[in-house]
Amino acid sequence: MKKPIVHYTFVLAVVAIVCGIMISAVNAITAPIIENNILKAQAAAYQLVLPSGETFTEITDEGFPSTVLTVVEAKAGTNVVGYIYTVYTTNKYGYMRLVVAVGTTGTILGADFIDINQTYQVDGTRTNLSLYVGSPITSLAPSGDIVTGATGSLNSLTGLLGDVAIAHGLVVVAPADPYEAWFGAGYTMEVDTTFTATTQVLEKSIVKNASDEVIGSYYHLRGSAEYNSEEGSTGTINVYVGLSTTGEILGIDLPKDEYGHTTSNAFYPKVVAYANSIAGTNIASFNGQGDLASGASNSRTLIDTLLTALGGVIE
Repeated sequence: MKKPIVHYTFVLAVVAIVCGIMISAVNAITAPIIENNILKAQAAAYQLVLPSGETFTEITDEGFPSTVLTVVEAKAGTNVVGYIYTVYTTNKYGYMRLVVAVGTTGTILGADFIDINQTYQVDGTRTNLSLYVGSPITSLAPSGDIVTGATGSLNSLTGLLGDVAIAHGLVVVAPADPYEAWFGAGYTMEVDTTFTATTQVLEKSIVKNASDEVIGSYYHLRGSAEYNSEEGSTGTINVYVGLSTTGEILGIDLPKDEYGHTTSNAFYPKVVAYANSIAGTNIASFNGQGDLASGASNSRTLIDTLLTALGGVIE
């Protein structure tokens, strides 16, 4: 005798309910584990991209792009040393989740993938991300030749960095004086009248904090060099350098309106990124880092020449 259809319907319903319960139970067990693993990887990534960070405080803002999962302010003691952004996106090749550390002056200090699943050129995409370290977040300039062959992954990567720039603009209000990031609030400068200028190191100022203690020095450098060998074009650039009392390069400023070499997006951002990458180096041991970036090589060589001249003056 045939069993009624309602019997089979009941059995299937029971099986579906049991399967649903089992799936929910498994998910309840595995979801926290997966989430915990992601949080552990994220915490390790924070230290990787911003080793100077000691404490991390999450910042929330409804205006962040949807790709921005978390934003944290990193401090060393009471001083803010940067901001770390966790971003995530998908494309037809898979997905990618990465962390990007941006300094208080807008320079990318570090970047790494927490997880990446792309069907092609994963190693190349990792390399491409590393090339943006040292670049201003608002005017991305890779420090070497981009690995080609994975256009979709590269577009997703630069799109995420662009979203980081948007979020960073919402998080950080630039100080009225950009040199506050070098010397701190309340600093003062006074021209050192005892300094003997050279053809390349034009002026020195003594920098003091709000307690009238000497905390560093500030130099104006200027130099000329050929920047387009094909056209034989020569130009002058002005460079402003902040040093600590121990000779550490706190920052290098290249005002665009005082930059006599090519200021197009193909060259000027690369020189700025190169200058930013030098911060943290001691001027006494600086001997050039000309292999860090491709493009604008003549301009970067001039930066090296001027910094070497500065090192010679303060020895």
